[in-house]
Amino acid sequence: MLTIDPQRILGLIQGCALGDAFGMPTEMFTQEYIRNHIGKVETLMPSFTESVISKNRPAGSITDDTMNTLMMMEMINESSNKIDVDSYLNKLIEWSEHSPIADFVTGPSTSRALEAISQGVSIEETGIMGTTNGAAMKIAPIGIIYDYKNLPQLIKGVSQICKPTHNTSIAIQGAAIIATISSYFLRGGDDWQVVWQLANDSADLAKSYGNPLPCASIQHRLKLAKDIVETSTLDEALTRLYTEVGTGLETIECVPSALAIAYLSQGNPLLSAQLSASIGGDTDTLGAISSSLCGAKHPNLIPADLISIIEDVNQIDLTHYVKTQLT
Repeated sequence: MLTIDPQRILGLIQGCALGDAFGMPTEMFTQEYIRNHIGKVETLMPSFTESVISKNRPAGSITDDTMNTLMMMEMINESSNKIDVDSYLNKLIEWSEHSPIADFVTGPSTSRALEAISQGVSIEETGIMGTTNGAAMKIAPIGIIYDYKNLPQLIKGVSQICKPTHNTSIAIQGAAIIATISSYFLRGGDDWQVVWQLANDSADLAKSYGNPLPCASIQHRLKLAKDIVETSTLDEALTRLYTEVGTGLETIECVPSALAIAYLSQGNPLLSAQLSASIGGDTDTLGAISSSLCGAKHPNLIPADLISIIEDVNQIDLTHYVKTQLT
């Protein structure tokens, strides 16, 4: 923990918000619609009249991806760098009950789990059908707590925080992949071949956790995503990721594609946010995940002017969430 450059932690948080805000207006648009009616997304944009989920929102608006990530940061700060499931869950419940955007941005697995929790169902059961990317979207800060060199410990921690809402093997595998790569970049890792190997190794170890619902192999999907970005032009890669790997809500699609986008961007958080917003599908989550990883890798490449807009629009101070690491 103490060996991490605090600027990388700030870069992770800022990258998450950047990717989230870029992807907000195009979330759940098809790739064809974006290419024909919007074009490449190169700057922060307000939501469109046709926006599927976020409506009437100004450029720079964030969604539940960033909010959940910030809740994770609060948990880490308040619990002295430990996993505290109750602390996180209480924050999530409070936000879901009082935020004006919670009703239309909260994902299906989380919504279903929160409804069950409100009815008194044990968290041992509330997440057993949660397969979507809501676990992976918020998990990057867990890389602060756990060192990727001790994968069993990291994955155990990931599984604990996933339990209330995403207690399935596939969701935990996806979250473990992102937490592991986050931990690697936060500690100065810089080898993309190591990144792909760590992704495979963490998925392999995490498959024994959670409810084992029928699902395609995320390791095969990771290999496909890697092959696509290594053998295609940029435009071809975006098309193939969308059509062959998938960019939707499900973990099996979103996590391999988000990692591939980070790879295509070579760690540039702005480019990662732009590509995520332009690819179609669950663009805000793709952006939040990929740009958080890129922000941890290259915090110096995050545009300060865009972060200033995001902070002003959403009335947040992102440095506040990493102040214990920055002081």
